[in-house]
Amino acid sequence: MEKKTWPEADHQDDDDGIPEGTGVDLRVAVRRLKVRNTAPGPDGLPGKAWVLASEALGPRLEGLLSACLERGQFPLRWKTGKLVLIRKPGRPADSPSAYRPVVLLDEGGKLFERVIANRLAEHLAGTGPDFAEHQFGFRKRRSTVDAIMRVRALTTGDAVARGGGGVVLAVSLDIANAFNSMTWSCIREALRYHRVPTYLRRIVGDYLTDRVVIYPGRNGEWNRREMSCGVPQGSVLGPPLWNIGYDWVLRADLPTGVSVVCYADDTLLLAQGGSYEARRRKL
Repeated sequence: MEKKTWPEADHQDDDDGIPEGTGVDLRVAVRRLKVRNTAPGPDGLPGKAWVLASEALGPRLEGLLSACLERGQFPLRWKTGKLVLIRKPGRPADSPSAYRPVVLLDEGGKLFERVIANRLAEHLAGTGPDFAEHQFGFRKRRSTVDAIMRVRALTTGDAVARGGGGVVLAVSLDIANAFNSMTWSCIREALRYHRVPTYLRRIVGDYLTDRVVIYPGRNGEWNRREMSCGVPQGSVLGPPLWNIGYDWVLRADLPTGVSVVCYADDTLLLAQGGSYEARRRKL
C-alpha cells in the first residue's frame, strides 16, 4: 500500500463561535451514563452518583462545560487516568502482549468527552467529509455483521467476476499496540482535513496535551507517566479519534481489484483476479 499523508486543507479556518445546546448535549450524555455500569476513575466517584446529582448540578455543570468549550480547555484533573491491565486469554502471563491496557477515567470527564464526541459525529455526518466507507468500527448503525456482509459481497458472485476471475486472496493486518501508538499530530491533521470546526479542534488539541496515567508500583506506591501519543482505551473520545486518525490509511489508492474492509484497527485487504500469482503480486 502506498504511503500517504494528509492533503492540505482546502478551506480557511473558521471561527464562527460555538453552537448553542450544551445543556441538551449534557442531558444526552447523562442518559447514556444511566445505562452503563463502569468502574470509576481516580476520583472514585461512580457514574450513578453523577446521574443522581445531575438535576442539582445540571446548570453549574452546563456552565462549566460551555466555558471549557469557549476557552478550548479540557480540565487538567480529567486528563489523569488509572491504568488497569486486562489479561488476554491464550497468551503467556509473562508476555507484555498478554495484557490489554485500559485507562479508568473520571466520570465527569467522560460526560464532557461525550458532549465533544457527539458534536464531532454530527459534524462528520452533516458536513464532513465523513469517515471512509470501508470503516465499520465505532460508527452508528454499523456493526461487525455489516463488515462480514461486505467481505462476503466482495468475495462471491458478480463481485469476483468483475475483479477478473475466481481467485480471492485476503491479508489481515495486525497493528501492534494500535490505540496506544496513534500519533497526536496525525489526529490534529485529520481534524483539519475533515473540516472540523475550530472550537472543536482546539478542545481536542487540549484534550491530547498533559495526559497522565497512574499505576501501582511494586511497593504499593502510585507512579505517574506522562503520555505523548495514543488514545485512551476506556475513554469516550478514544474510538472516534482513532477512526479519524486512521482514516487516511483507508483512503489510500489501491490497485485495481484490491479492496479494504476495516473494523476499528482490524484491517482486511482483499485481492481478486484470475490467478493466485497475479493476486499475490497485487498485495
